[in-house]
Amino acid sequence: MQTEPAELDPRRFMGRDTKRFPDVSLGFVAEGRDLIPWNRNLIVAGTRTEAGSYWDVLVGPGTVWAEPGEAWSRAAFPLQLASSVENETYNGVATFAFNDRDVSGVRFQTVTQGRPYFLVQRRLMWGQLAAEFAPGSAPAGAIEAFAAEKARRLPLRPISDLRPRVGDAVFDAMHGDMNTANMVTAAFLVRDTLYAADCPTPFGELPFCREQRFGIWSVTKSTGNTVAALRLAQRYGREVLEERVADQLNVTAEHDGWEDVRFRDVLNMATGVGEGSTRTEPNNTGDGYLVGYDDWYTAISMDERIRQVFRASNHPWGPGEVVRYRDQDAFLIGAAMDAYLKHRAGPEADLWQMLEDEVYRPIGVPHAPTNRLVEPDGSLTLPQMSQGYYPTVDDLAKIARLLQNGGNHEGERLLHAELTAEVLYRTDVRGITFGPPVDIGQPSYYLAVWHQNYAGEGGCVVDLTRMSGWGGHRVVLFPNGIVAIRISKVTGSEASPVEGLAAVADRLDPFCP
Repeated sequence: MQTEPAELDPRRFMGRDTKRFPDVSLGFVAEGRDLIPWNRNLIVAGTRTEAGSYWDVLVGPGTVWAEPGEAWSRAAFPLQLASSVENETYNGVATFAFNDRDVSGVRFQTVTQGRPYFLVQRRLMWGQLAAEFAPGSAPAGAIEAFAAEKARRLPLRPISDLRPRVGDAVFDAMHGDMNTANMVTAAFLVRDTLYAADCPTPFGELPFCREQRFGIWSVTKSTGNTVAALRLAQRYGREVLEERVADQLNVTAEHDGWEDVRFRDVLNMATGVGEGSTRTEPNNTGDGYLVGYDDWYTAISMDERIRQVFRASNHPWGPGEVVRYRDQDAFLIGAAMDAYLKHRAGPEADLWQMLEDEVYRPIGVPHAPTNRLVEPDGSLTLPQMSQGYYPTVDDLAKIARLLQNGGNHEGERLLHAELTAEVLYRTDVRGITFGPPVDIGQPSYYLAVWHQNYAGEGGCVVDLTRMSGWGGHRVVLFPNGIVAIRISKVTGSEASPVEGLAAVADRLDPFCP
């Protein structure tokens, strides 16, 4: 591939070439002007190879058309390069020409990206790929399924429609002092209508913005682990949160710190196991966060990644007392819930498949690609759960709307009612606080969701329920039912504040009576 910068650092990672496009097979069917891909999951290409390309691939629905005087038709579709190790996406577009017997080469270009962890050098990638055409039949029902998918999309309006409703000053300040060059896109869900921004790039608006999928990093903890726990509780009772990790997984730690750790404690990031200092007043949730991190992060097989989690030390306090944020624990609770589901529903049961079948698909999210661990034989096993989900903005809005609706969708209860209310702080239950005291109350963390207080324009103090991910991704659930979404790639110490988003929501429907 051609890249900017031309020399990449690192050029190779985990033995794979970050400048080489992967060898992939893509299936499409054209219907009218729609170009419908057969496979909307993460196409695990690079991660399955010991050498060759670093990249895996995501593709979305595109379009077909004909230019006057040309015998061949043209096609274009959204393309994302991603990695089963990380959870950023490099978003762009690909295009080719075709007739009923042949296909041209494929030209592609990535023009925006999220924030990676290892590949810190920002890059643009483009090239022309050799392609071969193999005729075949589309999967049964593919055309009908795509028509149904389009019919269930949220009504879409430009985010600029909110400007006259909230005023210029509030609208222009919605992202605070954030560097807008690091903005990928943003949206508000207001009464079932999605008000979305364009997807700006250095070359103009990103094509197929609505179809593009974005790596959301730790927002996966909430859209994945939180929702999975609420679904398991609906299936089997809220007592599922009291299950012990040690009863579901083979604990190999050289201490007894895991003995009494419950699912609830892991979701609360309060296992009492981890690294860092023993200072808890005030408590820094990130204390010890990166100690031993890379060994765990680059372990892409199930047994090795679980083993890496259990290498952590034991803190002097017990479970349920102190919040210490650990991606390792978010992965572990996914593994434990998957093991629990297999125990209850049979060995073929799969936690992420349960989410897709019983939550996402019913609410209008028919595709939910995610990173899974890759075994030496190339098989895919556990969903990573600490990060890894690749939703569209429309998908995020629908998942947040389900939570705002108390876990109900069109009269069907999908998530446990009482626990969903607890997650949104609609009961007296609260999470564990952290950090130095502030005038309107300390922030807290509960069941893989962040909470902070906010003073509305009318003087009342309300709770903001927040999903957060590396790079400044934010999904904020406001007490008036509105949802704000920000996809970004902030770096270093730059913040991704939510107060400006809250001010917009407050103007649209005041928080205070």
